[in-house]
Amino acid sequence: MKAAVRYCSSNPAEVRVPASKSLSHRALICAALAKGNSHVHNLAVNEDILASVNALKQAGIEIKISERECVVESGGSLGDYDSQIIDCGQSGSTLRFLIPLLASTGKICRFTGQGRLMERPLMIYRQLFEDDGIFEIKNGILTVQGQLNRQFYTVPGNISSQFVSGLLFALPLQDHDSRIEIIPPIESLSYIDMTIESLSKAGIRVERKDNFIIIPGHQKYQPFDDVIAGDDSQAAFFIAQALIQKREMLIRGVDSHSTQGDHAMVDIVRKAGARVRETAEGLYVNADKLEGLEADLGDCPDLGPMLFALAACCSKISHFTNVARLRLKESDRIAAMREELTKTGCRFEEAENDVWITGNELLPGGYQFQGHNDHRIVMALAILASGCRSASIIDGSEAVGKSYPGFFEDLRNTQTEVSVYD
Repeated sequence: MKAAVRYCSSNPAEVRVPASKSLSHRALICAALAKGNSHVHNLAVNEDILASVNALKQAGIEIKISERECVVESGGSLGDYDSQIIDCGQSGSTLRFLIPLLASTGKICRFTGQGRLMERPLMIYRQLFEDDGIFEIKNGILTVQGQLNRQFYTVPGNISSQFVSGLLFALPLQDHDSRIEIIPPIESLSYIDMTIESLSKAGIRVERKDNFIIIPGHQKYQPFDDVIAGDDSQAAFFIAQALIQKREMLIRGVDSHSTQGDHAMVDIVRKAGARVRETAEGLYVNADKLEGLEADLGDCPDLGPMLFALAACCSKISHFTNVARLRLKESDRIAAMREELTKTGCRFEEAENDVWITGNELLPGGYQFQGHNDHRIVMALAILASGCRSASIIDGSEAVGKSYPGFFEDLRNTQTEVSVYD
């Protein structure tokens, strides 16, 4: 699929962002481990979430999704899993959250995935299970079996927080207390805290003291009712749209007290000259001119593609630090954005853990972009194109289904010209 996008209107506009994908994953896992019925309202529905739903169904969990709510019926464990291959799609959260949970049932577990998923790092789990069990990837299928017998785990802080979250879901169910030490420097700490918050809603006690996490054993998940908050990572695209189009935008569904790491977008753009008001209605965003951006992406790597695209429209040099993990996502997001943004004439420089972008305030458009099979690359390029007078084409636009199937419809509703076609 291709999407043609161009600037259409400078009138004030508004949009409502979908529910948080990260919180939705966590709510589903917690509900699946709670004996009884849990009710999750405003669940995000996209390819990644459906990967988790289907995987949990294979483990014997009953999940019913309607327009109003998601009801999860569970016997309190994933013990009904029968070793069939679980396809995690392109969802790193689904794979990394479920490996320790299913492996610790004592059964042989098999996983596969799409895109680059099975190439993405799994070294922490390999170290855990390879010595005392099975951990083997062959022909795109991961086979794993083992027990979480250790009481003390050491995890590097500069890798995906999903490994820590996966352990946090499983360790409260063990018959012993556990402790995790995260070795500094720690990236994506907000995602670990998000997991701890989700666990607390299901009655699980976990305590983090700086880089140590204490997990009492012998715990039981309890059924709960929850309303999933709006997704700050998706709100970031519309914040950028308002700034690129130099118009006022009201972004609904964003919690001004959000603890999501990607809420950092608000402070990042404020420092570059944007005006952002956080109200009970949502975020009001506008700006006449953007100067260079400065951002540490260690705790908010998903903002990278959109910030890079926004930097292409800034009047001064932008500098981004702690970017290395962007190379290990659905695409190499640094290489992908360098390839696409250089088509606009901007200057893109990189080091191992830094990116510098020299932008151009006035981009004419008419670009032929590639989406690199990466939802965040596609959305970032579409937002960039929305500020150009001539239409630009983004090839591979169907990738948005991974996290935000309604993205182009919502973009069109902001009075931006959008055409999606084969």
